[in-house]
Amino acid sequence: MFIVDLEKKIIHDMSFVRYECSIRKIPMDKRKKIFSLQSVKRMISTDHTPQYNGCKHCMSEYHTFDFTKLYR
Repeated sequence: MFIVDLEKKIIHDMSFVRYECSIRKIPMDKRKKIFSLQSVKRMISTDHTPQYNGCKHCMSEYHTFDFTKLYR
């Protein structure tokens, strides 16, 4: 199962949760449960609007860092 933070647009993997994920701090009304990896991959793809990102702690293989943020 995966938890989507609708406010920060980050997806967390509940089978590999880390302390740094701070899932408890996500408000209940800003959470969404996803049960399939295919749905997660679809939400992370560049064609999806709004585009979500994998958590850098529990879903590092799906985390993408935007290097253009360094120069803003």
